[in-house]
Amino acid sequence: MKRYSWGATVAAGVVILAGCSAGTDSPAAVSTDAPTGELRYESWTPTEVTFDSVVAAFTEENPDVDIVGTLSPFEDYQTALQTQLRSGQGPDVFVVQPGAMLNQFAQYIEPVDSYAEAFDGADWRERYNAEPLERASVGDQTLGLPVGYGVAGFLWVNNTILEENGLTAPTSYDELKEVSASLRDAGIQPIAFGAKDTWQDVDYYLALAAALDSEALYAAMGGDGAWDDPELIEAFAAWKTMFDDEVVQQGAAGAATYTDTYDLFTRGEAAFFANGSWNLDMYRNSLELVEAYDIDVMPLPVPGTTDTAPITGDTAVVVVNKDSKNKSAAFQLARYMSSGEGAQILTDAALDFPVTVDGPAPQGLPEPAQQARTTIENLIAEDLAGYRQVPSPSVNTALGDALVGLISSDLTPEEAASRVQAAADEAQ
Repeated sequence: MKRYSWGATVAAGVVILAGCSAGTDSPAAVSTDAPTGELRYESWTPTEVTFDSVVAAFTEENPDVDIVGTLSPFEDYQTALQTQLRSGQGPDVFVVQPGAMLNQFAQYIEPVDSYAEAFDGADWRERYNAEPLERASVGDQTLGLPVGYGVAGFLWVNNTILEENGLTAPTSYDELKEVSASLRDAGIQPIAFGAKDTWQDVDYYLALAAALDSEALYAAMGGDGAWDDPELIEAFAAWKTMFDDEVVQQGAAGAATYTDTYDLFTRGEAAFFANGSWNLDMYRNSLELVEAYDIDVMPLPVPGTTDTAPITGDTAVVVVNKDSKNKSAAFQLARYMSSGEGAQILTDAALDFPVTVDGPAPQGLPEPAQQARTTIENLIAEDLAGYRQVPSPSVNTALGDALVGLISSDLTPEEAASRVQAAADEAQ
């Protein structure tokens, strides 16, 4: 835990009435005064160095606020957050993923519509790209402000390693199998895949399922379809096939993305890497390891077809605790990170994609990162299937468990689909 503290004066502001928040019966006052007092922020993101920069810049503009930040690994963060919020405590500002996590914690979150209108006017939504803002909403309430749009379901590829071994990037699954076999013969791992991480497994299953039947996938995700749809069962089979065919590294089921497979790729020990667009930050954090390589991204080849998979995308959402004693200040920190100068700091660090119409482009983008970023931009424009977070927490858990079971036990694709559908039925 770190504490950042500066003291000074406060600028004058105005007070308006906000709409009722969850758990309240009367409107609350929204002050547009400069933030004061203490703010607690908790998340798994950004990195400590980046958060230091956000805090320093925010408190330089707002010197009478005291920020306490806690950053933890995602699973630890989620567990601690749930425990705190259930007891009516927790941080003033925290971060959630849209979909299952946002729905899980919605009851603890202060809607921000009235706050945003107080600071940015009635047309404040027009500042945002529609998709990220929609993902930060539940029903007709905006529960937080989006930060950093990211996409997943594709592969990172080290073309230097391929060329050194007389290979080229595959464009079909049969080619991927052939390339993987050649790489293994040369002592190089094919796809570095952190399959211990269920979030990673879900990302790549969604890509495979979207390639086979996007309509069936999003119907199931939305509760209007079935996870045991034949095309989604085929997607479970395709997922299992990737591991049976050893196009991923040995021991993938027990490997974590950070830092097992990240290290394999950045050290040049694997030719491909399963990770999302946020992996662009390796050009900030591990530039000395990767700058000599020709690295790009490519669509995921789909087993049993000659096709490649589309990608899925989503944002993170910065939210305000409904039980915070300092909600206006908390909103101002969220706003700063989403559409203020903090958004530029976050973009420069993570090299992600804007959530606002006039959102920032990364400054000082390292030259080796430019090709991969351009290819990702093209994938977003041309081959984006839809959102990437399963809305139901219980279904998301069941899907992750089923995908792990397919690669680490004798679970069949039909049984996997049945288990996920059972969770969906119970959730309704």
